[in-house]
Amino acid sequence: MDAITGYISAHPAVLIVGVIVVILFILNFAIKSAVKLALIALFVILAVFGYSSLKDPGTSTGVVDESVQIIKSSVDEFKEKSKTFFSDSKDLYKKSKAAPGDVNRMLDNSKKEMEKK
Repeated sequence: MDAITGYISAHPAVLIVGVIVVILFILNFAIKSAVKLALIALFVILAVFGYSSLKDPGTSTGVVDESVQIIKSSVDEFKEKSKTFFSDSKDLYKKSKAAPGDVNRMLDNSKKEMEKK
């Protein structure tokens, strides 16, 4: 046991790689489980909608149409927000690249002003 802890303390990169591998395994299993859960939930929702449409076809079409409209409006809102998000992120990236140069210029100007006084 002392040999293992001594090796890890001498080579911390091995510990970091080991932790990353363990985290990737955990995420892999969690994502697989989440996908399975989502597929099962989708199947149950489709089964419920199918059963209700077979049981009473007249009333379920209104509910389905309303649900489709809500989903379409949500998707449209998401599209608009994602378009502005991309452009805003691009602008922010450009500003963040220019920020160090601006700060350096401001510091140089303040040094020059201090030297004048």
